[in-house]
Amino acid sequence: MIKVKGLTKSYQKKVLSEVDFELEYGKIYCLLGRNGVGKTTLMKIMAGMLEYDAGDIQVVDDENHSECFHYVTEPPVFLDYLSGFDNIKFVSQLHNLSLTDMQLKKFIQNQGLEQFADDLVVNYSQGMKHQLSLAIAFLINPYALLLDEPLVSLDPVNIVTMQKKLKEFATQGNIVFLSTHMLPIANKLADEILILKDGTVNIIPNDLSEEELEKLVLKKI
Repeated sequence: MIKVKGLTKSYQKKVLSEVDFELEYGKIYCLLGRNGVGKTTLMKIMAGMLEYDAGDIQVVDDENHSECFHYVTEPPVFLDYLSGFDNIKFVSQLHNLSLTDMQLKKFIQNQGLEQFADDLVVNYSQGMKHQLSLAIAFLINPYALLLDEPLVSLDPVNIVTMQKKLKEFATQGNIVFLSTHMLPIANKLADEILILKDGTVNIIPNDLSEEELEKLVLKKI
């Protein structure tokens, strides 16, 4: 479980104001909010990439993971003049995963990357880069996967495939925490929905129809 308590962050003005919420293992959470409201700031703070002014982030029962948080950026960042395979191999070595080339190739095949894994990343489309970034996240196997608009550049087939992978990842006892502007995706994926507005978070259990959720979100956002 991850407990966020009293999290506060200011730039010229206060972006997060004593934010409180809890994330339970085995669940998917979708973070919604208008552009510029602080969603990326919140994720970067949770990933340890930004300092915050006050509050606390507690991790409970973190076992058998190579790291606690892994943040997938938008846009994804790679070593562009290496192949997809070499980027994956580099990350595996960076995290001391001790995987052979054969094991990495099997992993790439399971992730559906085999058609372009040997190409230089600089030649990838945005959708291909997103597929690669999510595959690397699954390879690392963090306790909590933080995703900033992870499905934005994927085609319809890969959107469906990635939703299945995220659900499978969560059912293995992990936490998925993602931001999105796509309400149908949030409705299909999330166990709970968090709405960030005016520096605070409002939590909604996702037991609504797509139409009911849209009306509620538009009212609260």
